[in-house]
Amino acid sequence: MTSSPFPPAAELLALHDALGDAVVIMDDNGCVTAGNALAAPLLARWQAPTGTALAAAAGVPVAMAAWMRREQQHAAGERFDLADGDGGRVLACALVRLPRGNGWLLRANDITVPARRFAEVDSALQNFRLMTHQMQEMLFLIRVETPGVYVCEAVNPAYLLATGLTEDEVVGHRPEEVLGANEAAYARMRYEQALAAEDPITYREEIALSGGRLVVETRLTVRRDANGQPTHLVGLARNVTDMEQATIALAASEARLRGVLDAGFDAFVVVRAIRGADGRIVEFVIIDVNARACAMVQRTREQIIGGSLLEVFPRSREWGLWEQCCMVVITHQPLETTQFAPNEEEPARWLQRQLVPVDHDAVAISSRDITQRQLERLALESSESRHRLLFESNGAIQLLAEFDTARIVDVNPAAELFYGWPRETMREMFLTDLESIAIDHWRELIAGIATGTGVRLQRDHRIATGELRQVEAFIGVAEATERRLLHIIIQDVTDRVSAERQLRESEARFRAVIAGMREGLVLHDDTGAIRVHNPSAERILGLTGEQLVGLVPVDHDWRALREDGTSWPATDHPAMVALRTGQSQPRQLMGITRGDNEPAWLSVTADPLIRPGEKRPFASVAVFTDVTETRASEERLRQAQKLEAVAQLAGGIGHDYNNLLTVIRGATGFLREGLGPTSPHIEDIAAIERATERAEELTRRLLAVGRRQMLRTEPVELNALLNDQLPIIRDDVPVSVLVRLSLSPLPVTATLDRSRLLDAIRAMVDNARMAMPNGGLLMLGTAEALRQHPHEPAADNRPRYFAMLEVRDTGVGMSDDIRARLFEPFFSTQPFGTSRGMGLASVHGMVHQSRGFIECDSAPGEGTTLRLFFPLTGAPKTPAAGMLAVLPDVRSGSVLLVDDDPMLRELGQRMLDRLAETVHVVGSGAEALSFLASHSAEVSVIITDLTMPEMSGLELIEQLAVRHPAIPVVAVSGFAVNLDARAELDARRIPFVAKPFTLQDLQRALERVRT
Repeated sequence: MTSSPFPPAAELLALHDALGDAVVIMDDNGCVTAGNALAAPLLARWQAPTGTALAAAAGVPVAMAAWMRREQQHAAGERFDLADGDGGRVLACALVRLPRGNGWLLRANDITVPARRFAEVDSALQNFRLMTHQMQEMLFLIRVETPGVYVCEAVNPAYLLATGLTEDEVVGHRPEEVLGANEAAYARMRYEQALAAEDPITYREEIALSGGRLVVETRLTVRRDANGQPTHLVGLARNVTDMEQATIALAASEARLRGVLDAGFDAFVVVRAIRGADGRIVEFVIIDVNARACAMVQRTREQIIGGSLLEVFPRSREWGLWEQCCMVVITHQPLETTQFAPNEEEPARWLQRQLVPVDHDAVAISSRDITQRQLERLALESSESRHRLLFESNGAIQLLAEFDTARIVDVNPAAELFYGWPRETMREMFLTDLESIAIDHWRELIAGIATGTGVRLQRDHRIATGELRQVEAFIGVAEATERRLLHIIIQDVTDRVSAERQLRESEARFRAVIAGMREGLVLHDDTGAIRVHNPSAERILGLTGEQLVGLVPVDHDWRALREDGTSWPATDHPAMVALRTGQSQPRQLMGITRGDNEPAWLSVTADPLIRPGEKRPFASVAVFTDVTETRASEERLRQAQKLEAVAQLAGGIGHDYNNLLTVIRGATGFLREGLGPTSPHIEDIAAIERATERAEELTRRLLAVGRRQMLRTEPVELNALLNDQLPIIRDDVPVSVLVRLSLSPLPVTATLDRSRLLDAIRAMVDNARMAMPNGGLLMLGTAEALRQHPHEPAADNRPRYFAMLEVRDTGVGMSDDIRARLFEPFFSTQPFGTSRGMGLASVHGMVHQSRGFIECDSAPGEGTTLRLFFPLTGAPKTPAAGMLAVLPDVRSGSVLLVDDDPMLRELGQRMLDRLAETVHVVGSGAEALSFLASHSAEVSVIITDLTMPEMSGLELIEQLAVRHPAIPVVAVSGFAVNLDARAELDARRIPFVAKPFTLQDLQRALERVRT
């Protein structure tokens, strides 16, 4: 190769010879003009003599040629790493423009050693990530920057999955930037404890995260440099949250545990530490033992409990048991040991001992004689020393198996202990032996797992005893010695799954029982808030489930009454008293206001719920029954008995008084005849006769109250009667009172005593006149009504037709207390001397003697309406559509139309307007329930479509049956109703109208539910 003719190029080549770089100089066209000694082998291999365009040379790699053209065109300064075939070298190539634009310079720097080191580091990092990615435990690496300053350097996916954090939120941050103040201080304390210890430390902690609290068991190991200075802390944490929760859930099974312990092969002893005045442990006292422990020392349980551990088990200090108990009490961490514990009978005895903290200063000790098993294990370990350290750094159950054949290659000691087979035995087994499945099925399970990835499965594994254990297996795939291996990490979840299943079954049974109760039931937690309730509670209290959950009786809006009408303090609610005192509360009567603002009376009992071994209740349960109707029935019975007693008294007095008046009237007649018309005493006799007539009227009223008057019954047409009496009634009331008639369009006839009915009308008109001292409206009306007689036996009390006479005023109205005494003789709200004796009591007696009944509606400031019902004479003349239907479960009012289609809602509203109905329209079942929550009293009929989104018509009907059972329903639909749905409608006696329907179809359906 010739040298460059330019001295600067020669100097440049010499310089790079000294630096050890290969340099090639090219002209503006990219043709080789010169090269140093180190570049000569490269140019020869590239077949690029002087004058050859280097990018077009035959030996230059295609990628390098493309890079050179790109750089010559754009001068981007991009580096190109060339893998040279000479000894596996790696050359870092750079192409730069020479000063003043006199060509190009290609420099190749040998970076083979750094590249190999980088590849080795990258490979090690990939292997590290592969191993940690497959681990079920949480792994974190903390860098010790300076004393007291710790920075997270790496975490594995299991750590991120358990904590709910991202890698960016953890890596590169100090503890106080990730954890709360208390948790960060605790973490630093543990780091410093690990740095001060010679061996790794293990501890358990509870961490508060945004997604909840996490309980982990952590092992901290210190990594130091060649000078012994700590550089990193390696933490291996195991999530034991589920284990902790399962332990709590199984605390109630202590009684069953006692039976298991007594039937087991382990000697079980529970001791409690006794501390001296200085706080040091001076003694361990036995507080519980099982039958096996009693047999070991040949004493009874009563003889052992309360005794000293050293006295009952004299060699416990020699065996290290005393120190082990002290360690567990101080650290509150369980301890498991295999102890050489010889005695006189068995000089080579081995015990496996587990010490578990029970509560403060108490330790449960479980000992099992494992002499034979221990001797076998020691013999086995001596023949397998080359495998002793395999998997020893990890306590998780791990297996290695061939990917293709599922043959087990190796297991760790934890797997031996769990499965119960020796390691050599398991090496001859297949994974399919553990699951009892075919190899083809196993291959299907793992077929989709790629190298470096894994899958988590829950399986049933068979152990040596033949028992099936439920395990959670994380299966990953790794490459080892040119073959694919399955790395399997096993966690035994049998106890957790069993506990969860038992809890679910128990809860399901509990909810099934309370759901079937007619009584309402609510469960209060330790704060008094309602956490569980049954459907009857929603129905009785008039609240939804959402309103009940979290409700506390001591809230500010609590309103309740005692039976005597006094206010019931919230803190005296039976559930609160049971929760506070731990005592059951007997049945008490409580008046409340339901969620729909309706008053109700409840019969309430409450009991505390106390866990075994505890004294303070953790909850209370209240059971209540709605006795509103029962109390109303009892009140009606008392009122009826009261009126009956008054009626009997009035009838008896009237009967005797009538006899006396007969004598007086006869004697007066005799006097008139004997004295003659010119006698001066004729005026006195006339006064006596007038007084006698007044007394006879009073007697008739007394007899009417007592239902003993002689009635001259005849068919009376009420419309004609009121028309005849209208002028008389107008004369009896002031001009400020406007009298109106609202008569049936057809004759309304009843069989009764006409004169007694006129007396009753005068009494009611007089009562209305006094209720309107400043004037008002007096309305008298008639109608035919279909009713059930309220005083006839329920067994044969079918609806019948009655003639109804109604008197309605717009006066001052009455309170409930006054209305309850309305029909008592001589009772009046007017000043003394202004009322007319019997008043409405005689009306009540006459109506009942005529086999009828009375209704009264009144409220202060809203006037009074009296309705007299008499048996109808002859067949009813009013068509069914016009019949006044006042059955108890059918109310007059508006129609609520429920349909999700706007056009159908508009059509339905127009039809109902034609039928003179007041209509409310909503577009869904949820809107209907919301409307009824505040306007149910205004609705008499609900018309609902069956096919609606979110809540169907049938679902709405079910809700209405619970919340508003008194409102009748008409169902409509454009789809064919299946047999089950039609059967449900028929069972509920709900009319069904198929779309399209006519005005007459809708009218007939409304008539059906209103009759």
